[in-house]
Amino acid sequence: GATNESIDDVRYLGNRSSGQLGALLGFTAAVDSYEVTLLLGSNCIHPASHPRLKTIPFSSARDLAAKISELWQSHDLLIMAAAVADFTPKGGQTDGKIPRGKSMTLELCPTEDIVARLASSKREDQRVICFALEESNKLHSAAKNKLQRKNVDAIVANPLETMESKTITAQVFCKDGRHITAPEDLPKSHFAKWFIEHLSEILSTT
Repeated sequence: GATNESIDDVRYLGNRSSGQLGALLGFTAAVDSYEVTLLLGSNCIHPASHPRLKTIPFSSARDLAAKISELWQSHDLLIMAAAVADFTPKGGQTDGKIPRGKSMTLELCPTEDIVARLASSKREDQRVICFALEESNKLHSAAKNKLQRKNVDAIVANPLETMESKTITAQVFCKDGRHITAPEDLPKSHFAKWFIEHLSEILSTT
């Protein structure tokens, strides 16, 4: 789901990610015998409970980075479906509530690329899969660029229309050059099942 980058005690910068797909992936993996830790945005949809599924809430990009860093060494695979903000208010949030009044300027600074950092320091037995949400006409090139730049093992490319939609049309680009296409317009619960069923194939090397 989305991160919340606080502006003051009331307002924040966010995005429209519901966290539904990430929650479904976590639940489906747990049902399929994986031990899962699901980091879930504070305003996101919660999955059904399962004994192999542990849920931990996060708020900002910094909070998410700290929690993933703490957990990463005890896990084998990171599936990064979170919609992490690219920018956060410079200097952190303002105390109290900024009063209504004249126009104001908000200075932003870039957030950390969490996936790239973790991928660069992963062990030989660890794998990283991330997601790319882009305009349809830029999807392939953006996904391939991110695959190389972030040094991940695979990237799931899906168009902007996925956000707030009940379905998803996605393509998986693998580090070794393979390209796996999921059936079009799958309900997100069906895509989660397809993805977990194909996880070994996605992570295999030729």
